[in-house]
Amino acid sequence: MHADDPASIEARIRASESDAARLAGHAHASRWSRRVFAACVASLALAEAVLWSRALWWFPQLPERFPVHFNASGAPDRWSESGASWFLLPGLSLGIIAFFALIAWSIKPLVHGAPGLVNVPRKDLFVRLSAAGREVVLAPTRAYLAWVISLVAWLFVWILEGSARVAVGQAATLSSWPVFVFLALVLGTLLPFYLITSRAIQDTAKREGLS
Repeated sequence: MHADDPASIEARIRASESDAARLAGHAHASRWSRRVFAACVASLALAEAVLWSRALWWFPQLPERFPVHFNASGAPDRWSESGASWFLLPGLSLGIIAFFALIAWSIKPLVHGAPGLVNVPRKDLFVRLSAAGREVVLAPTRAYLAWVISLVAWLFVWILEGSARVAVGQAATLSSWPVFVFLALVLGTLLPFYLITSRAIQDTAKREGLS
């Protein structure tokens, strides 16, 4: 067995230092995305708690016949006499959360096994990144998904609250302006998240010596 020569040892040390620096850079780059993701998850949990608590609070006060659908002007155009219908919206919110959670979960296997199937800008660079680098790049996407789900949950809170007020006679129609606020927040943040992802790909590729 021959001892490694000093040049080989020094090369391995430099490679290890380079790997450590690259991982440190990845961790720093994904820190803000993790914070945004955590904030959105906390907002989602709060929205779900409010949604279900308000549904339970309003339920005993509902008349036998209550609105379950509204037209474009906010007037009720469909009614129900089934108590189960009142909890359809909270139940639907849980289904949407499960659906988006499945999407978020399915991204990770693609990142490691089939990165070419992931729809991102600069895919030519993305597929050449390390697995750790690709996960960093997709952190903003996960944050955006959590942001959208949180907004959906709060929109459902408004719909349920408005429906209850119409049902008990406290309001005649369901106001539509929150829907436009919801759409503005979802679509208005789509481009920034897209640009952030594109920039993340370029920065990660630079850290990994690919560009």
